[in-house]
Amino acid sequence: MEFLQELYNKWLVIKPYTDTFSFQAVIATSYLIALINSLRKALKEKEFFSNFITIANVCANYLFTALMMEYALEYVKSHNSAASAQNVYLGFVIANSVMLIMMYKLHTMFSYKFNDLFFKVSKLFIILTLSHLIIWVKFVVLDLQQEFAQIHYVYSFIVLYISLVLSFIMLFPDVLRTKFGCIVTFSLPRDRNA
Repeated sequence: MEFLQELYNKWLVIKPYTDTFSFQAVIATSYLIALINSLRKALKEKEFFSNFITIANVCANYLFTALMMEYALEYVKSHNSAASAQNVYLGFVIANSVMLIMMYKLHTMFSYKFNDLFFKVSKLFIILTLSHLIIWVKFVVLDLQQEFAQIHYVYSFIVLYISLVLSFIMLFPDVLRTKFGCIVTFSLPRDRNA
């Protein structure tokens, strides 16, 4: 539990003096590399177009939510109040939901095929969206700031874990065909020969 508490305090607590941390820059860089690599493969027809659509949507969503968090951090710095910026979690819920809908619509318009990456990313984003919703309800609706701190730690772990797993499976989408890929994306390894 102390490990989760340290992750939460170091990376996810919004304070008036919080700066953008380099961990997010590493994730953003890996997302960008995955997008460029996917575009290159899609143009050479070495990868399903479904992968490119999925990765492009995740990257666009990450960029948008990072900008939302930057705005929230600037608001906290200038107003010296973190409580009023906690609606950013609701913004994350809305952004993730819109991204899932757009990703589905783009697949039906352009790809006509839904592959493993689409389904795994959708599952991870549903988990992430529910986590954002739970933390928003706790902070804003129920107005529980310090109580039930375990929820903060679990939320911290889920956000960091899903961010890392997303970057990994987008960089190496073939890993989804292995048992390891099934384990990290919470899937049952059915019909896998790995």
